[in-house]
Amino acid sequence: MVYLADSVALIRHLRKHRRLGQQARKILQEADAGEHTIFISAISLMEILYLAQAKKITVDLAEVITLISNSPNYTLVPIDTDVVLAAATVDDVPELHDRILVGTAKHLQVPILTSDQIITQSSHVQTVWK
Repeated sequence: MVYLADSVALIRHLRKHRRLGQQARKILQEADAGEHTIFISAISLMEILYLAQAKKITVDLAEVITLISNSPNYTLVPIDTDVVLAAATVDDVPELHDRILVGTAKHLQVPILTSDQIITQSSHVQTVWK
């Protein structure tokens, strides 16, 4: 299967954090084993860069880029016109970064690995976490 991972899912997966949802953990582990494809939005890279520079997380941008570069099961998704147009139709997620993430999943027609309550309640995407 194919999924979009948000920043939190990706960070917790890389750090083997105990608060990663069981379903999300299983999917990401299976992706590492070649069973799924995980899309990562460019907006998540920006968020990871910001959080790492602010010393709020121990994952750095280079680690995520290495993961994407070294695995055929992780794919970077740019914020292009199609993603922006899909995000423009998202009317129930007010925060811009989250709207872009939802727009990306909507454009790709894939569920998002996320625990974000606002995204989880969106009518525009399916989410997976618990």
